[in-house]
Amino acid sequence: MSDTPAAKSKQTSTMNGMTINWHDDKMESVYANIGTATANREEFYLLFGTHQNWRGSAAENKEVDVNLSTRLVLNPFAAKRFAAILASSLKAYEDQFGKIEI
Repeated sequence: MSDTPAAKSKQTSTMNGMTINWHDDKMESVYANIGTATANREEFYLLFGTHQNWRGSAAENKEVDVNLSTRLVLNPFAAKRFAAILASSLKAYEDQFGKIEI
């Protein structure tokens, strides 16, 4: 990663007649290859991290260490919108590159 500050930029989009200005000057990028979710009545918690489970045999992989790095807390309405945009993005990806098998 570069030590120089990221250039400030603003992207604009329109949704339902409303202009949305997306500012990315404080955005951070974090890589994750594992994630989980939990919720209570008020909030959804998305936990993201990394693991290196590709090493060793199946017998050696009875225990996996996950290094959690990011927790995203959403209210139920934001979580529902996030789920919808993620489903739409996954469909577009699979339409272009093929089905993701898990």
